Amino acid sequence: MTEKVSPRVIWSIVATAILGFVGILTETSMNVTFPDLIKQFGVPMGTVQWLTTAYLLVVALMMTTSAFLKAIMSPRKIFMWGMALFVIGDVISIVAPGFWPLLAGRLVMAIGTGIALPLVFNVILMSVPPMQIGKYMGFGGLILSLAPALGPVYGGLVTYAWGWRAIFIIVLPIVLIGMILGLRNLSDEKPNQTASFDFMQFIVLGISLTTALLALGQLEAGKLTVSIVVLAVIAILAMIAFIRIALRSSKTLLNLSVFKSKGMVFALLIYAMSQAINLAVNFAIPQYAQLTLGASTMVAGFVLMPGSLLGSASSPVYGAFYDRAGATKPLTIGSIAFFIVMIVFAVMAPSITTIGLTVMYALFTLGRNLAFTTAMTAGVAEVPREVSGDVNAIFNTIQQFAGAVGTAIAAVLIKTDGSSAKVIAQETATGMGHMFWVGAVIAGLSLVWLAGFVKTKTGK
Repeated sequence: MTEKVSPRVIWSIVATAILGFVGILTETSMNVTFPDLIKQFGVPMGTVQWLTTAYLLVVALMMTTSAFLKAIMSPRKIFMWGMALFVIGDVISIVAPGFWPLLAGRLVMAIGTGIALPLVFNVILMSVPPMQIGKYMGFGGLILSLAPALGPVYGGLVTYAWGWRAIFIIVLPIVLIGMILGLRNLSDEKPNQTASFDFMQFIVLGISLTTALLALGQLEAGKLTVSIVVLAVIAILAMIAFIRIALRSSKTLLNLSVFKSKGMVFALLIYAMSQAINLAVNFAIPQYAQLTLGASTMVAGFVLMPGSLLGSASSPVYGAFYDRAGATKPLTIGSIAFFIVMIVFAVMAPSITTIGLTVMYALFTLGRNLAFTTAMTAGVAEVPREVSGDVNAIFNTIQQFAGAVGTAIAAVLIKTDGSSAKVIAQETATGMGHMFWVGAVIAGLSLVWLAGFVKTKTGK
């Protein structure tokens, strides 16, 4: 007989997912406001882009602290800290008189989002019976994955009607609902653990991730410069230093011993590559729709919407599939479907129509989401439950940076230098075709990681 999950646990998942949802929603909706912000604040695109780049960096860094926070604070207290910081940052963003106060508000919001996102899955991993984890991981993923589906359309509509500040005003009632649900349902039981935070690990890791993002950002110019090489070397050396400190330290940040599990590592590779391709495609399609097909910003957002909604709705179904069949079957079906769709997309890309783009993106999300959502659940299943929080933090952190890598690759391949609309349209179409072939190669490499996972896995 299947053990029943209490309504309190379900509402706890909803409460934490709401905060994560709003954090992702504001992140994805801000991209369409960049032209308005450039005009209003008189800053170049390279500066405005830090509203996204710096936000992702802080979210990723905060995700690395989730295992430590889980060890010293109750879920309710973690949630309330995340909620309070998000609201403070949101209010700062609403009243920001200039670009730098707006950036400061976004970074405070990022801290709250970075705390909330891992908490969604930590609640599931600690409160849901093992036989139903896939189902509820899918349930949490459904709420979170609605945000990038709605973000571009939400940002475009709201900015057009009321201006960019309304993006932050409208989400406040949603945050209030999440706060009430969290206070009523999240556990306030303090963990019986002691832990001390390793600031040196955190600082060195921060240096590595920051310089890596700076290098990726400069790579979008399409040229390999001395500064990119220097930043990349610093990122690598800092990461090596972080690993050495982490292996010797008795303090808590991330438990790197989980990488001894080969099954977990292969699942993480599948997860990372899936996310990199996803962000690359999400970057490429709106560019192609606008620059090649001549669609408006709103239409470009709607091209992604059916597939994104379909992908969100499929998450609980995929989770239940994992619970019934284990990891191998859904990972295999998802990875193969993902690979085939990428090849078809690459063949069609240079001349695909708006309808074709919409249909293919829907097929893309169905295949990609099956591999993506299963990979994280399968990776967690490969380690003991007491270190699942560390694996959750690692997967969430890698997700942010894999997305940054995918976006950078797409930006390099779809770089336009043409002086006329016709030339730009042709360059965009050609670049997107190249991007999809690169994506197909990466998807093919994921099949190698799949074979490694099947061979080494020890869990379900």
